Amino acid sequence: MAAASATTDKKKVSTSSHIPDDLTFSILSKLPLKSLTRFTCAQKSWSLLFQNSIFMNMFRTNFLLSKHDEDDENTCVLLKQMEGRRPYHTSLYTLSGEKFENSVRLDLPTPLLENDSFIRILCSAGINGVLCLYNDSLNANKTIVLWNPATEEFKVVPHSHQPYENIEFNPRPFAFGYDPVTNDYKVIRVANYHIYFEDNWIYLPRKESLLWRKDDPLWKQYMFYDSHFWEGHELQVYEPFLEIYSLRSNSWRKLDMDLSVFLHGRCMMNLNELCHWQVNDQMASFDFTNEIFFETTLPSFDLKDGMSTKKDLAVLHGSVAFIHNVVNTGYLHIWILGELAVNESWTKLFVLGPVPCIGRPIGVRIKSVMFYLKEDEELAWIDLSTQRIEEIGVKAESPAWLQIVTYKENLLSFVGMNN
Repeated sequence: MAAASATTDKKKVSTSSHIPDDLTFSILSKLPLKSLTRFTCAQKSWSLLFQNSIFMNMFRTNFLLSKHDEDDENTCVLLKQMEGRRPYHTSLYTLSGEKFENSVRLDLPTPLLENDSFIRILCSAGINGVLCLYNDSLNANKTIVLWNPATEEFKVVPHSHQPYENIEFNPRPFAFGYDPVTNDYKVIRVANYHIYFEDNWIYLPRKESLLWRKDDPLWKQYMFYDSHFWEGHELQVYEPFLEIYSLRSNSWRKLDMDLSVFLHGRCMMNLNELCHWQVNDQMASFDFTNEIFFETTLPSFDLKDGMSTKKDLAVLHGSVAFIHNVVNTGYLHIWILGELAVNESWTKLFVLGPVPCIGRPIGVRIKSVMFYLKEDEELAWIDLSTQRIEEIGVKAESPAWLQIVTYKENLLSFVGMNN
């Protein structure tokens, strides 16, 4: 009898330890992606969760309903575009409300008002209410300004220390970020030659340029064949380098890091103490706290013959998102990243569409909303949870210069940080 009773007890224990699939799915679908990815190793059936349509529907719903700081009532989006005809002028508006129907125009900070034709906001979001703006005109002085629209405080970033006589390093900035450990705002850029003749020095092409090859047709075009052209000029070629600005020290310093990955494009998005951009089939990331660099392979995508995609990085509910826009189909394939530098942690969250007349996704911002330009260059947004589409009533006059960034109001001063 005792043996039979023990057997019965074991069966009860075994039976009571079983968790129904629906309860398991409900619990696991509420986890952050990073944690969920790790739990898939705990049990064989869990390793197939991302292939289970029922579970993925639950995970998507919970992911889009989760609350993040970006959904705070003090968070809005900023719309920046160029208006008019030459000379162009930059306009900047806050968009808020349930349908982003409330629009308020902002005045640019004073240092950028004199030449406001080609102003850009660096990266995809403000940090603690602070934006990084700069003039991106080829002819203009690359004035960089840190600015809090809520308090109207601004800080003009000084020019780089000039290590070489008669050479001014003042190129466009590459990325903007924040170090929460030291409470410091930082800017990265590639220090390189000015592209025009200036006083008593001359612009030289990079060492690897074809212009240095005498057998190249461009050699004669630029008079490099004429030795008299160089008389009186001291010829030295300096390599570009990375430098980083600290608001706390109010100065630039050289950043010893491989330059090659920073020579492609500019930062597309910033999230917390990190910034991210695309380099071929990789996502490059920079950590502003530790000042180190990561690479994460982007998800691959099989295309049918004749199809092409446009690729974008964005922020979706506090996570890095990667968007494949399959051109001329209206379909968007969206992945989210579970863990930085872990290639296998990308999870395909959506196949969205067809989205009518989609031209260019601008990015996923707040409230699970993705803004995009239609083929007729009208600005619209789509709610990823309901697939509801709304137009904003804005037509992009210069689509290449249109930007939408996330901004969270902050009334604290940042200007005195370096005092």
